[in-house]
Amino acid sequence: MARRRGSGPVAWGFTLLEMLLALVIAGLLMAVVLPNFAPLLGRAQLYSAARDVASALRHARGQALIRGKEATFELEIDNHRYRVTGRNKSYSLPGTVDLSLYTTASETLDEGTGRIRFFPDGSATGGRVTLVGGGQKRYVDVSWLTGEVKIREDADDED
Repeated sequence: MARRRGSGPVAWGFTLLEMLLALVIAGLLMAVVLPNFAPLLGRAQLYSAARDVASALRHARGQALIRGKEATFELEIDNHRYRVTGRNKSYSLPGTVDLSLYTTASETLDEGTGRIRFFPDGSATGGRVTLVGGGQKRYVDVSWLTGEVKIREDADDED
């Protein structure tokens, strides 16, 4: 952009051709970047959901220890929701993350709902919440003996 000589007003700006060229370049960049960004978003949702589930399980265990009463973590697989004893609301998980729950038969409420129960001594009924999304899996394991909650990438991985 250059300044013109003379007594008239100075005109600064872009030509229509420059604006169209900038839009074409931006469109091409978006076409390349967006397909590569979608898997990253799916993985971020998976990691976040796994941390949310682990946090809720740890909260339930803490409530059982503090109050000296049983506490539960209840997962509704079909609705992607969970509830924890001591909290009045239910929490949502991303619909893009597939869920499954492995727990004892006594804690299975129906085909799509189950619980993991924590006892006042810190132990639990034990179980596993499996989360799948973004082409990856995360396992949230609860030890029946200690009630310890761990997030794992691989079910066979031992820390």
